[in-house]
Amino acid sequence: MNFSRVKTFSPMSVAHASKFMEGVSQAMQLNRTDVLLDVGCGVGALTALLSKRVARVTAFDISPEMIKEAKQISKAKNITYSVSDATKLSTYQEYRNSFDKVVANFALHWMKDYKTALEGIYQSLKPGGQCFMNMSQQNPNVLDIVIVLNSYTSPKWEAFMKGYEPAYYPFKGSIDDYKQMLTSIGFKDIECTQEIARYPFTYEEAKDYYPNFMGQLGRIPEDRRDEYVEEVLVGYWP
Repeated sequence: MNFSRVKTFSPMSVAHASKFMEGVSQAMQLNRTDVLLDVGCGVGALTALLSKRVARVTAFDISPEMIKEAKQISKAKNITYSVSDATKLSTYQEYRNSFDKVVANFALHWMKDYKTALEGIYQSLKPGGQCFMNMSQQNPNVLDIVIVLNSYTSPKWEAFMKGYEPAYYPFKGSIDDYKQMLTSIGFKDIECTQEIARYPFTYEEAKDYYPNFMGQLGRIPEDRRDEYVEEVLVGYWP
């Protein structure tokens, strides 16, 4: 994730939050009495929608820039924001057995140790609590290519990319493997579905959207970043 582009990411995130909210609503029943944890909340667009359906929301992200923007998107009094690390969730004693619902929406694949994060999520749920999670599965789609492959494959940018490792960790197994991992942690009544990501953007919109996920941009001189983005996208945009 490219945290330096928070202002660019926010409009896209807000535009898609309602769609993600539909997935949450289909996966679990939200109640006005629920206390909910939003793991890796980003700019808080989904958090804002969730806060209208539950009693309280605790929302955190590892990025101070994201949390700062989230506080601007929604100042609802039933939201508590913090800068925290999902992989340390199990060490936060105040979260243990505290939440009726937990949401981790397209956040886990930015964590190398996402299994530890999942263990923390499980421990934070009250007995009988519910969780809704989305994460990327390894797949050579456009987003994966932009984040990973193009960091290395162009000789033109090779000098800038030397030693760079993208902070992007999609699940490498099958959907059954993922379900088995969740079972080993302790989750029950597990329902896993798999969808092929669709990115309904024009090319111009893509030039605004994809750089939000390109951590490697920080290695490119600022006056050449537009050139880099265009070169990366032109060969892969469907």
